[in-house]
Amino acid sequence: MLKNNLNGQNMSNRNEPIQARNNLDASKNFQKRNKKRREEVSFGQKEIDIKSFIIAPEGYETFMFIIYFLTIPYLAGLTFLYLFIAQASFTHFLNFKISSYFVIWAIGYEVVAAITLVLIAYAFTKSFKSIA
Repeated sequence: MLKNNLNGQNMSNRNEPIQARNNLDASKNFQKRNKKRREEVSFGQKEIDIKSFIIAPEGYETFMFIIYFLTIPYLAGLTFLYLFIAQASFTHFLNFKISSYFVIWAIGYEVVAAITLVLIAYAFTKSFKSIA
């Protein structure tokens, strides 16, 4: 006695392998996608050229890096203090000791570090879209 499934096909021989149509096309497609993924460089293996981030004349990259290292965190710290602590009030901002360079630099360093980590996380998540 033979039973019919929902499509009306005979299910008498259950030992036959299930075959999908266009198996060859599907497997070639799958191989192409996987080959493309394997050939791409992962996020952790990408090389970064620091010269593309530092604006400096040829031969003066080290000097400019030191200048950037000293000024960018300080300016970011001043901006943070002005906008978030003094609430953009110049009279409240004048109450801070701007002469305490190291403290303002340290605050700015943390702000720059947080922004950098957010940008790295964004680039990391964006790298997943390029794979798919």
